[in-house]
Amino acid sequence: MDTYVGIDVSRDELVIHSLPDERAWCLPNTVQGHALLIERLQAGTCCKIALEASGGYEHAVLDALLQAGLPAVRLCARRPRALAQALGLTAKTDALDARLLAIAAQWLPAPVRPLVPPAVQTLRELLQLRRAVVGQRDDHRRRLKQAHHPLIRQALSSLIAALQEQVDRLQQQITQAMTQCPTSPLPKAPGLGPILRATLMARLPELGSLDRRKIAALVGLAPFNHDSGRWRGKRRIAGGRADVRRVLYMATWAAIRAKSTLAITYQRLVEQGKPKKLALTACMRKYLTMLNAMARDNASWSPPQPQHK
Repeated sequence: MDTYVGIDVSRDELVIHSLPDERAWCLPNTVQGHALLIERLQAGTCCKIALEASGGYEHAVLDALLQAGLPAVRLCARRPRALAQALGLTAKTDALDARLLAIAAQWLPAPVRPLVPPAVQTLRELLQLRRAVVGQRDDHRRRLKQAHHPLIRQALSSLIAALQEQVDRLQQQITQAMTQCPTSPLPKAPGLGPILRATLMARLPELGSLDRRKIAALVGLAPFNHDSGRWRGKRRIAGGRADVRRVLYMATWAAIRAKSTLAITYQRLVEQGKPKKLALTACMRKYLTMLNAMARDNASWSPPQPQHK
């Protein structure tokens, strides 16, 4: 019998529910609990296992399931919640959430993604830590502008210097980690700095394997329609990988300031009366499309050169 399994993950416990046999059980969220779960699931015919993103608590069990060759997928929290609303399910407990995830495994399309290589996972964690440290440094820089007492300014300056040293060390570790990743590095391009390179390696391994529309939708740069009858609403971007989009935003600005072909596109859209934010988003999508083509064709950056007046 084909079964679909939902697992509600918390820090200490796994609540599991399988369909259509309606079996439910609990296990500790430990290495031993993962081994018992795998043993039980491998005894049957499991079509798909669905977990919900739980602040990182799901990483260990998801990796264990994938290493065992089981079809496990991680869903963002809004998809099971939307399914619950569609089914009219208002109550919420761990057991009910596990059953809802089993229903999601049965009905919601979600491809099983391969296990992330250890080198790529290390790079992801380094980038996440760097983003947190940079955020703390920038927070203290803003506080420094408002501080007047000499002792406060000295303390803030010391914190900023220490955090900057940590950012520099992390940058070196990120550069070293990039050499261990299986993805081939992209050629030189305007705005393509080390952080964008590392982010594409760690968070966008699909680069070069999808067409331009799919890669834009994956990152969250594809404009979606919002129409009804004769009414035509504004197209908006939504979803996608926000961490990739955040770094791509700064890289696109750098490419525009470098007078690349993206500068022509940006200026043309602004002159047509488009809002600057929309023009920049269009340039981000074009930049991503170019990088995708470079990765796909193993080609260098060779767009038409801008004509300076």
